Amino acid sequence: MRAFRASVALVAAAAVVLTSGCSPSASGGDPGKVTLTLGSWRTEDLAMWQDEILPAFEKTHPTIDVKFSPTNTNEYNAAIQSQVDGGTGPDLITCRPYDVNRSWIKKGYFEKLDGKPMLDAFDPLALDPWAGDDGSPYCLPTAAVLAGFFYNKDIFTELNLQVPTTQDEFLSVLKAIKDNGKYAPLAVGSAESWQLAYNGLYSIGPAYWKGEEGRQGLIKGTKKVTDPDFVAAFSAFDAWKPYLPKGSASLKYSDMTQLFALGKAAILPDGSWDINQVAVGNLNVGVFGPPAATTGGERYVQEMPDMAIGVSAASKHKAEAETFLAWTATPEFLSLYVNKLPGFFSMGKEPVTYTNKLAQEFADLKQGAKLTPRLGLDRLSAGTPPFDDEVWRVLQLMYTKDLSPQDATAELQKGLSAWYAPQQQK
Repeated sequence: MRAFRASVALVAAAAVVLTSGCSPSASGGDPGKVTLTLGSWRTEDLAMWQDEILPAFEKTHPTIDVKFSPTNTNEYNAAIQSQVDGGTGPDLITCRPYDVNRSWIKKGYFEKLDGKPMLDAFDPLALDPWAGDDGSPYCLPTAAVLAGFFYNKDIFTELNLQVPTTQDEFLSVLKAIKDNGKYAPLAVGSAESWQLAYNGLYSIGPAYWKGEEGRQGLIKGTKKVTDPDFVAAFSAFDAWKPYLPKGSASLKYSDMTQLFALGKAAILPDGSWDINQVAVGNLNVGVFGPPAATTGGERYVQEMPDMAIGVSAASKHKAEAETFLAWTATPEFLSLYVNKLPGFFSMGKEPVTYTNKLAQEFADLKQGAKLTPRLGLDRLSAGTPPFDDEVWRVLQLMYTKDLSPQDATAELQKGLSAWYAPQQQK
């Protein structure tokens, strides 16, 4: 989900986790083979990589072995930095998007990928989260996640509701559910503020700030958070408040998912990564996209770059590492990866068919929509106060302390203007 900011205190403990890295071959291995190490933060994927993905690669590349060596998510950033700086880093590094990875690029962790044929499999927008200040790509996209709305089809049928396509329709649906009184309209809580941003504001907001136009405007300093389009987005999110479940202020993310999975709430604003937790038992679940601001208005979908892979500049086997990296750009890898992990999506140009029904419904949301990543993670959170963290804070205050959209955006602009040079321009 978000790019965690690991503390320096974790470095020593995390450094023990990733140990092999850029060695000629694994101890006791076939001397005719090269062994590469792939560092990752997804410990939960160990069996998938070992049993399915890497054997598929090694079947057609018998002289290269790849060892998947993950460490815990919260410790990953510190572990990689400690490993690479100490000369024991992996040959292939799983890359965080935007600011974290840009700092690693500046430290010289990666090989440049300029001119590599593998880049042709991706659009510039897909490559951008892992580019350096020089515009050069350093990591190849692996997968993205999407944001939208899970809904209970049986409740919609029972209450004779249609899937909403505009903000007015969305609010009308919520009112109808509330008036019925049998179900909570929205499974939304504010105990964990990150999801108010990632599954709420950042999902519906692009329809108001016009996706990349607004996001790039903040980055370049040509737009302010206090501009009418951004205030309108915060107001649209604020309009959800009458439709929250009882005790919403104490509901955590897992509570929200459970409320929906138990059939007690009609709609769950969420990310695609939650597919397996939502589609349980006999629950009849569908997916719809963020509503347009007005009838006939442009549709936007939040496609958040989740991870990529880069070749370590310190690897002793860069040619073999590049061979593996090029394989991750192929339809074989992309299809295998996203279908083993429902809720993660290929960022490649070539369409991928998803075997999971809800994953395919999420993927279909991209058709005819403009794609845009989360608002606050690119450059805007590289200083203090980090814009993304501030968004979390003010949204929680909106939902628990009735902070107005106007005051919320004013606070955000004040924080951004305090350190971000493009926002200090006259």
